[in-house]
Amino acid sequence: MHRTVPLIAILLAAPAFAQTPPPTETCRADALFRQQDFTLGHWDVFNGEKKTAEVTMTLTLNDCVIEERWTVLDAARGGNGVGLFNYSPLLKNWGYYWATDTGATTSFRGSLIKPGEMRYVTERPLPNGKFRLRHWTLFANPDGTIRELSVGTEDGGATWITEYDLKWVRHR
Repeated sequence: MHRTVPLIAILLAAPAFAQTPPPTETCRADALFRQQDFTLGHWDVFNGEKKTAEVTMTLTLNDCVIEERWTVLDAARGGNGVGLFNYSPLLKNWGYYWATDTGATTSFRGSLIKPGEMRYVTERPLPNGKFRLRHWTLFANPDGTIRELSVGTEDGGATWITEYDLKWVRHR
């Protein structure tokens, strides 16, 4: 019985050790962790001309994670949420996990397309046994705003439908 406890402790700790960068590296100094810093700040979110939400993007956990706080202006609809973005040295890509006050959750894998353009991808199972592929991209615009574009396909990419196309303006 005494041999089982240490083995279980080692097995449970193994995933944490596998993703721990060497102590000489810090997220703050690693350019890979800084790829999405263009989203940091407090933003007003517009769908066309209408302000629909506010989002705050802040660094946390020794600058290894970007925390997103999304607040919708129509509280009756719900949809307030929290997201976490982080670069994984183990997987060599970005991860994003989103959860809302309505119980919705989504996880994505992402990558830098070019400086100021991050694309995240996820697949959602559909009732008919197929999948909906979704590309969600954040673009840094030359005027300092951010474009948030989500497109989806249910036919393997033959046709793409815009789910939403939002503009973030730095909150003043």
